[in-house]
Amino acid sequence: MSGLGDWAGGQWPPPVPPPPRRRSVLPVVLVVALLAALATGGGLALAGRDPGRAAAPATTLDPPATTPPATAPPGTGQAPAAIAAVQRRVEEVRGLRFTRAVPAQVLPPAKLAAELLRAVDADTDESALVRQGRALVLLGELRPGTDLPKLIRSVQAESVLGFYVPGTPPGKGRLYVRSSQGLDPYAEFVLSHELTHAVTDQHYDLTRSDRLQAAGRDDEVAAYSALAEGDATLTMQRYLGEKLTTAQQLAVAGTASRERTPKLDAAPAALRESLLFPYQTGLSFVRALYSRGGWAAVNRAYVDPPTSTEQVMHPGKYLQRDRPQQVGVPDLARALGAGWRPAAQVQWGEFDTQLLLAGELPVTVAEAAAAGWDGGRLRTFERGGRAALVLRTVWDSPGEARQFCQATARWATARFGRPVGPGRWSGRGQEAALACRGTHAVWESAPDRPSLIKLIRGLGPP
Repeated sequence: MSGLGDWAGGQWPPPVPPPPRRRSVLPVVLVVALLAALATGGGLALAGRDPGRAAAPATTLDPPATTPPATAPPGTGQAPAAIAAVQRRVEEVRGLRFTRAVPAQVLPPAKLAAELLRAVDADTDESALVRQGRALVLLGELRPGTDLPKLIRSVQAESVLGFYVPGTPPGKGRLYVRSSQGLDPYAEFVLSHELTHAVTDQHYDLTRSDRLQAAGRDDEVAAYSALAEGDATLTMQRYLGEKLTTAQQLAVAGTASRERTPKLDAAPAALRESLLFPYQTGLSFVRALYSRGGWAAVNRAYVDPPTSTEQVMHPGKYLQRDRPQQVGVPDLARALGAGWRPAAQVQWGEFDTQLLLAGELPVTVAEAAAAGWDGGRLRTFERGGRAALVLRTVWDSPGEARQFCQATARWATARFGRPVGPGRWSGRGQEAALACRGTHAVWESAPDRPSLIKLIRGLGPP
């Protein structure tokens, strides 16, 4: 799925340790992301243009081929002609032509939320999400007892403004936009975002994220999501400035300012920031590409996409093709003893690392400590209601590994109290250890000291 507010276990993921990063649905617009789009140059800053004249598109379209007609299913109350007109304007802004019709529906809030949750539920492995939730509890990113699937569903239903389902019709390749007023300026603004997903899907196949997720490349999925959402958000900004009149721009800003997302606002920081990452950081990434080569540079990124959240956070690393190392954690269930079984396994990125450390440390410290990341993987093992965890990372240099380890020791002390020995902590029902050697580091935790020792011996050096 794609869109503002996209994200859900089992969909176009939000990066990072929280929920599953899978996304076969691109939900649109977290209202907060939409407001960010307005605040970062897409909205009222462009309101002074001549309302009767649209700015010239940044990219020239190939002349042949006529735009396939948009389709609006019966009962939507929205004329296909109105949607088709937006579709043509998106082509002009984004510089890509649609190759097939896009089934589109404009639905009132309750119906859109229900449609989204049906799409999300059909594509979510709830048991995997529950296991990831338990891992986040061990790391302090969720409160004990949090029902992560339920939390995600409630946040999504509240904050989604629209979504796109990548793939080919009739089952896929369709989009939905929220509105009780038909295709008013606000709904048109959101529709431009979803139509951007649709046209890029037709040219570059956004179902790539599903294949990455199936291969266990979670951080890469988050990076790809940031490319898609950053692209759609930049297009949406430009659409606002180039295709809407001053009065329409003011109407969009007024409606956006009245949006409220109390469930998102109250959500744990790790979940909230994961939801915002594709829009905010993705927008910065796509802008960096656009500034170097226009839409052609953005298009090339779909052919050779970023492979880590590190590359999205630091576009220069993408341009230099600074690819991360692959890090593995073996199955340590047998080493732990009878009754233990493998549980969650997640590719761990720079964004994950920053979020984790920022839970206990100043953001600037977390950012600096995470910046030398070069690869990582988290894996958990469970027996009954107990869990053990291994978080293994590799760094660009021994110095950057030391910086991370020093910050992690501070994080651990803030979370568990003073160390009970060199690199050892105890508290919150966990026995934990931090080991660092050269460019490698590993954090290990278990419910008791004997299990921790077995974990450390089973894994070996960092």
